[in-house]
Amino acid sequence: MAIQQLYSENLEFPSNGDEDFIENSCGSNLFFLNTQQQQFMQLQNFSQKNQNFSLDNSFSLSLVNEIEKQKLEIDQFVTLQNDRLRLALQELRKQQISYFLKKSELKTQFLLQRKDEEIAKAVNKAMELENLVRRMETENQTWQRVAKEKEAMVMSLKNTIEHLRESHLPNNNVAEDAESCCDIIEYEEEDGERRMRNMVCQRCNYRNSSVIILPCRHLCSCKDCHAFLKSCPVCRTAKKASIEALF
Repeated sequence: MAIQQLYSENLEFPSNGDEDFIENSCGSNLFFLNTQQQQFMQLQNFSQKNQNFSLDNSFSLSLVNEIEKQKLEIDQFVTLQNDRLRLALQELRKQQISYFLKKSELKTQFLLQRKDEEIAKAVNKAMELENLVRRMETENQTWQRVAKEKEAMVMSLKNTIEHLRESHLPNNNVAEDAESCCDIIEYEEEDGERRMRNMVCQRCNYRNSSVIILPCRHLCSCKDCHAFLKSCPVCRTAKKASIEALF
């Protein structure tokens, strides 16, 4: 509109106007056009800046959302890893407890087995001691019996000696005493022979008897023959054990 007004004003001037005035009018019109172009360019730049600012805001919001999303994913991943680590630690703890329990059980079984072996050894030792005591009691009884037999033999010899002494004393019945003394001597000889026969092994009739057969307690076997005897050669009682007699 301003340009048209300027043109209309120029038309009112006479055709024979000053050339300077025309030149000035043209210069003014060019300046005005340049000003409008500058304003239009400024408006265009402002509009572009607003558009760029909007784009920047949209990008910022999108970036914030992406960061929040990644942060949430990271939190979820960390939580998942923590759960896995907790489960792995629990499983490891269970395995360790199971290992220690198994190890303790094996050690306990080993100790119990060793204690059982010690108890078995103690029981065997006690049985051996009981057998030894029984054997010693049997040997003691055997020696007591042998001692009684020896005492009886000694008493018999003493009686014989007394009779012999009495036979040498002056007496009216000298013949009777002599006869009695002879009878005693014969009896003692027979008793000695009988004892000698009893001292000979009843199996081989050669070696002296040195083994007592139990339970009958007959001294009737030598060392070499008693292993082959199943019963006593004197009374035929079944042999359960035997003891060597030491003279």
